[in-house]
Amino acid sequence: MPENPILTTTTETTSAKTPAAASPTTSAAAPAPAPAPGRSTPFTRAVVPTETGFPVTGGPDIRFEWHTGDWFDVFEKHVALIQSDIARAQAEDRVIVYLSCPISSRGGGHFRTNTEIANFVARRLASEWGERFFVVNPAAYQLESKEGTGLVARHIAELARETGRPLNLDDLMATARPTGGDYMRMWTRVLAEDHYLTDLPGPPGQPSRHKLQLGGLFDAFYFLGPDDMHGFFRADSGGGGALVAAVEAYFARKYAVDPDFWTDFGTVPGPAGNRRPLDLTDRDDARVWEARRKEFVRFYTVRAGGSYSLGCHDEWNIFVRLNRARAGHPAYGPGELIAAYYGGRARSMAESELETSPGYEVTEKTA
Repeated sequence: MPENPILTTTTETTSAKTPAAASPTTSAAAPAPAPAPGRSTPFTRAVVPTETGFPVTGGPDIRFEWHTGDWFDVFEKHVALIQSDIARAQAEDRVIVYLSCPISSRGGGHFRTNTEIANFVARRLASEWGERFFVVNPAAYQLESKEGTGLVARHIAELARETGRPLNLDDLMATARPTGGDYMRMWTRVLAEDHYLTDLPGPPGQPSRHKLQLGGLFDAFYFLGPDDMHGFFRADSGGGGALVAAVEAYFARKYAVDPDFWTDFGTVPGPAGNRRPLDLTDRDDARVWEARRKEFVRFYTVRAGGSYSLGCHDEWNIFVRLNRARAGHPAYGPGELIAAYYGGRARSMAESELETSPGYEVTEKTA
């Protein structure tokens, strides 16, 4: 199933974890391999150089690897767009909540379904908590959703006008697909940076929070949990019955009526680079289809949450590190920590101070 694959292989050149102000390390692009005799070039993917570094100078101590070149410029425009949405919500005196949710297909999850669930939870929070809250929903901005794809295509068209080069989404995707590091560099900037507002929210009489890069625009992180996903499937099935029946009914309905869903689960790569339908009368094809269906049901019943998402792991660690820095800063202190919810329940003090295993974060090599 589609996923955000890591498509570039680069060598980490930095040897020590440096302060956040350090410049990113750059890995040069390796030349694309020449096509084999008799093979056409469309299946040859050029290698785009990458950088490894800290996304925010003075921000959370977390490091990622991201693409340089056109994709970097596109993501810069995307950061500016999301920050303008947050600035507008702040101007309306709204409470800003970040929704941390699985998006890519992993462990049996499905990116289109994950997008539907994220949108469902964002609407539910707006309804239950009230319009005073502004939920930053990553699914609305990433390429896995139609909304996100439209926004990225708009940025690429703008970049094409600025540079005078014939850029388009298909060509950029053919060269290199955005990785988890590209997205996490973007979201780290969104979550931590506060330089674009001079009048940050906070109690009067406190030192200025401007340019501290401690997530001053955000009031809470909401990590999507099993209850949220289960609520989506129960609502989709009308509310009654067993959970597994609701998930299986969703799968069956989408497989029957949604061409994109059918393609994701009912086809496999063909010999000519296209996709061919699974033949369910063939034993091997039937096993592939049933394995996909079982993984889908297993994920959305017993897993079903951010605990199985690499991006959510990184976002939890960003949350912990922002709060750790806030607790010791005179402009914030322990009373001004970012609130955290998982599956609708507030996290305790101890839970909020513990990190989890890294997702896309580039950590020190110990061997």
